[in-house]
Amino acid sequence: MNWPTPRTSARIARIECLRSRRAISTSPIQLLGVALFALLFVGGPTIGGSYVAYRFAGSIIDAVPVLGVVRGSLALVWLVSTVLIAQRAVGKTGRIDNEAGLLTTVPASDVVGGLVLAEFARLVSVVAVPLLAVSAALSVGLRAPAAFLSVVSALFALLATALLVGHLVGLVLKTLFARSELLTRYRSVLAVVGFLVYFAAVSSQAFGRLLGRLFVLLQDAPMAWFGDLLVLGIPGVDPSPIRIAGATALFAVGVPLLVALDVRAATGLWYTDGPRPTVRKRAPSGSNAAFLSRIASGPTRTVTATIWSRTARTPFRLVYVAYPLLFLFVPLRGAVTSGQVPGSLPVLVALYGTWAIGAAALNPLGDEGPMLPLTLTSTVRGSQFVGGHVLSVTAVGLPVLVALTAIAGALSPLEPTVWVLLTAVSALLSVTGPIVAVAIGTVFPRFGTVRITHNRRVVVPSKRAFVYYTLVVAMGFVGAAVALVPGGATLVSNAIAFWSTLLVSPVELAPATLRLVGGVVAVSLGAVVPPVAYRYVVRRFDTYTLA
Repeated sequence: MNWPTPRTSARIARIECLRSRRAISTSPIQLLGVALFALLFVGGPTIGGSYVAYRFAGSIIDAVPVLGVVRGSLALVWLVSTVLIAQRAVGKTGRIDNEAGLLTTVPASDVVGGLVLAEFARLVSVVAVPLLAVSAALSVGLRAPAAFLSVVSALFALLATALLVGHLVGLVLKTLFARSELLTRYRSVLAVVGFLVYFAAVSSQAFGRLLGRLFVLLQDAPMAWFGDLLVLGIPGVDPSPIRIAGATALFAVGVPLLVALDVRAATGLWYTDGPRPTVRKRAPSGSNAAFLSRIASGPTRTVTATIWSRTARTPFRLVYVAYPLLFLFVPLRGAVTSGQVPGSLPVLVALYGTWAIGAAALNPLGDEGPMLPLTLTSTVRGSQFVGGHVLSVTAVGLPVLVALTAIAGALSPLEPTVWVLLTAVSALLSVTGPIVAVAIGTVFPRFGTVRITHNRRVVVPSKRAFVYYTLVVAMGFVGAAVALVPGGATLVSNAIAFWSTLLVSPVELAPATLRLVGGVVAVSLGAVVPPVAYRYVVRRFDTYTLA
C-alpha cells in the first residue's frame, strides 16, 4: 500500500491546524469557550496536579494499590478518548474541505496522514502542558528522573493508539452511513435518539456503575498494559515485564497497522459513491390534516403545515432549543438517583418549556429561506403568517409543557396551589411567548446558514434575538414568581440587600413593593406586550420589502 509521505502529511496537518485556529480566532464566542476550557481543564489540572504530584506522590504510592489504579484509569482514558475521537471523525474530521481538488493533487494516504496528524496536534495542544508539568513534578517529588520518561512515553503511546482506533471507527461508521440509504434517511432521527440515550445515561446512576465496572474489567485488557509502562520509572512499584513488552509491541505493531487500515477506510469513503436515495413524495399525514382542520383554516393552516413539514425534513434546524437542557442535568440526576423530585425541578421544567416553545419560532423570516419572496407575494396576510407560526409551536409544545409541569409539581414537595399556579403561568406564557418571539425574530432576523457539523448547515436565529427573547421570558417568569409565589418577594428582597451590601451600600426594598413591581412586569409582558408585538409583526409582514 501507499504509506503517507511525512513531508506532505505534515503540510496538510499544518494547514488544517491553521484553519482551525483561524475559525476560532474569528468567533468571540468560540474564543471565550476556549479560554474557559483552558482555565478549567488545562490550568486547573496543571496547577493542582503538579502540587499533588510533588507533595504527596510518595504517600499515595504507599497507601494506594498504584498498579491496579493506573491500569484501570489508563484503560478508561483510552476508551473515552477513542469514543470522542470517533465522534469527531463522524461529525467533522472524517471529511475534508475541497475534497475533489485535494484528492486530485496528493494521494489519499497523504491526506489521511495530514488529518490524523492535525487531530493529534489538537489533542496534544490540550494535554501537553498538564502532562509535562505533572510528570516533571512527580519526577522531582519522587527524585526519580526515569519517572518523567516513563509517564510521558506511556501516555504518548496511549493517546496515539486511541487516536488511530477512534479515527478508524469514525471512518467506518461514516462509510456505513454514506452507503446505506436507510441510515442516510434516518440519520437525524438516530442522532436525536442517541443524544436522548446519552443524556438519560449520564443522568442516572447506571452511568457511574458502568464506569466502575469497566474500571475493574479493563485492568486486564491490552490497553491497560500501558499502565505498566507508565509506572516503570516509579520507585516502589513492580510492573509486569510481560505487560511492558506487550505495550511496546502494541504500539510498535499497532500504529503501522492502524495507519494502513485508516488509509483503506478513508479511500473507501472518499472514492466510493454512496447509494442515491430514491425520491419519495411525502404524503400529508391524515391525522395532522384532520387535527389542523379542527383548529385552523385557510392560509393559517397552510403556514402551520409548512412549518411542520420543514421541521420533519430538517429537525436539526431546532438543535439550539436543546442546548439549555444541560441546565436540567443536576436536578434530573438528583431526582433519578434519589427517587424524589426536588422543588426546583417543576420550576425549571416550566421555565425551559416556556422558553423552548417560543424559541422554536424565533426566526420566522429567516426560516423561509429562498421561499421568502413567494411567501411575501402570496395571499397569506400578516395575521395568518403570525397565527401559523404561533400555532405550529403551541399546538405541539403546550400540552407537553402543561403535562410535564403538572406531573413534576405533583411529585415535588411544592404545595398544590403553588404548582397549579406554576402550570397555569407556564401555559399562559407558552401562548404569549411565541408571539413575542416572532416579533423579536422579525426585528433581528438571520438569513444565512450556520455550520453545526462538518457537512451540515442550518439557519438558526440571530444572537441578538436569542438574548432579547431570553431576557423577556426570564423577566416575565421571575415577575410572576415574585408576585404570586408566597415568600418569593421576601427571598428577592433579602438577596438584593445581601448583594448590595457586598458591592456598594445596603439597599432595602419592601417585599410588598417587589410584589407590585413583579406583578406589573408579569402583566405587561404577558398581556400588554404580546398584542403590541402581534400588531407589529402583522404590519411588518404586510409591508415587508426585499432589499
